[in-house]
Amino acid sequence: MLDSSNIFSLIPGSPISCPFSRALALALREYALKPPKSLLDDFQYIDGFLASGLTTIRIPHTSLAALTLLSTLALRCPQLIDIVFFPRGAPHLRLMAVSSVSACVCGLHGVERLSADALDPQALEHLSRLPSLRYLGLGELLSSILPTHDDEASFPSLQTLYFHAEIQSPSRFFEWCKNIPLVGFTAECPTFSTADEVHRLFSATAGGITHSSLTEFTLDHKFDSPDDASDAPNYLIRSSSLRHLFCFANLTSVSVLSAVGFDLDDATVTDMARSWRHIERLEFQSYYGTPAPRTTLQCLEAFSKYCPRLTKLALAFDVTVLPMSQGDRSLESLESLDVDASPIAEALLVAGFIARIFPSLTDITTLVDFLERDAEWEVDVGPAALEYDWHWKEMAAIYATLRDSA
Repeated sequence: MLDSSNIFSLIPGSPISCPFSRALALALREYALKPPKSLLDDFQYIDGFLASGLTTIRIPHTSLAALTLLSTLALRCPQLIDIVFFPRGAPHLRLMAVSSVSACVCGLHGVERLSADALDPQALEHLSRLPSLRYLGLGELLSSILPTHDDEASFPSLQTLYFHAEIQSPSRFFEWCKNIPLVGFTAECPTFSTADEVHRLFSATAGGITHSSLTEFTLDHKFDSPDDASDAPNYLIRSSSLRHLFCFANLTSVSVLSAVGFDLDDATVTDMARSWRHIERLEFQSYYGTPAPRTTLQCLEAFSKYCPRLTKLALAFDVTVLPMSQGDRSLESLESLDVDASPIAEALLVAGFIARIFPSLTDITTLVDFLERDAEWEVDVGPAALEYDWHWKEMAAIYATLRDSA
């Protein structure tokens, strides 16, 4: 008997006769339904595979036939544990799909992984009570009113949460929930978020997630630009916002991508390193570079003191002035350093300082390197960033010589 198979891999071609597909589906004890692109828009074939043994399904709601199928999916396939509803087709069908998908979700009681473009409040309330749910992927939260929770923790087994939506949606989600035992959280936003919007998300995160569980936090933005260059300060992520995340003591990976950078100082970075002692990857990156960073080389000593597992660091700091003194600690684990568009003056002196504190670096990159990784990011970094990039390349060459001769 076949077990744990994608049923379409057993079929040499298409179209597939419904009687044959249904007989094959009934013969399988457990199988996945991941239709190839050639069948995505033809639901008569997908319908033929629906049977009680189905555990995994990917459904594009592209037609009225697809929406009709959803109304009985939970009853016909009670063993479903992994489901993806992804939107395709006309906008009016995508809106209609919210109701159909939500009704289907309310009939699922053992689902472990679920991705949906949008759900209504009743479906979210149902999912929040399921002890089986471990992964949830969501798009925009369409309703401004979410159900009211009692004193019980919500989403008792949820470990991974992924949002592809404007930042207001995950903010509202965490303001609604409490004590979620999340291990990993990712939000990918289609446009840049203002500093106030980021502050709201970080504050809500601290209130909605169990502090001891979270190990990975990612806030990403698709390339965009502020409406007006004079509005750039409103996108600068504040130290007070990041401090909301310091309660998550077991973080191993933090990645935040901003439009114009971060307003940090040495005291905040020191408190950050002290709070995140298990951190392995710490990335604060921007598309336009942090203007006049207030952090200095002095703050790097905090990582060598408190973060023995750190392997990758992305942070902007002012390197035009060297610290008056240097501690006696070094961080052997750090391999990659991204300096954004950090101002730099004396490449030789900076190389000596960094070689003593981070003796094992194999990769030193700048904002220019970061932007060149994707040709579609057409950002004018400006002459200052290009000059700093040249000096950092000079510093990296000197550093490599010092490292290899040590």
